[in-house]
Amino acid sequence: MTGLRITAGTLRGRRVPLPKRGGDLRPTSERARQAYFNIVGPRIAGARFLDLFAGTGIFSFEAVSRGAASSVAIDAAAAQAMGIEQLATTWDLPVKAIRADVLAGIKRLGDAVFDLVYADPPYSYEGYGELLAAIDRSVRLSAGALVAIEHRRREEPFGVPPEQLQFVRRAEYGEVWISVFATAD
Repeated sequence: MTGLRITAGTLRGRRVPLPKRGGDLRPTSERARQAYFNIVGPRIAGARFLDLFAGTGIFSFEAVSRGAASSVAIDAAAAQAMGIEQLATTWDLPVKAIRADVLAGIKRLGDAVFDLVYADPPYSYEGYGELLAAIDRSVRLSAGALVAIEHRRREEPFGVPPEQLQFVRRAEYGEVWISVFATAD
């Protein structure tokens, strides 16, 4: 595979390169990615998108391709964050990368408000409850914002229910489940 293909929008067919060394990278399947964007549907138009555990930044690039106004991608790996920034500059896209552990990166978002959040932690991640709580308490979310978190099939990793986010649905794609939460409208 030479890269991950953007499946729709103005950048359709372009490829986001994979790093030379995959390391801990486990890209979401194209099918699951398309399903997520089908779930958010027309909400993507003009949305402010937050991409957590961004990896290659494919969700950020796909979001902007489909009409999001901007995206912030957070990833702990310097090479990943730098790759996202370079590609955003090359393609002249409103995508910003933050190199940080996701929980620390969330604290650096300041007053930025987001309409859509996608988190794709590594399967070995043990902090799902803490992640959901951090998004719930520390990320400024618009009314009706959607938060989607990818996790292993048949797991309920979140623990204590969040305060402002309500569980909406779960989408199941093979070994991947995407749990979707929303703020009140």
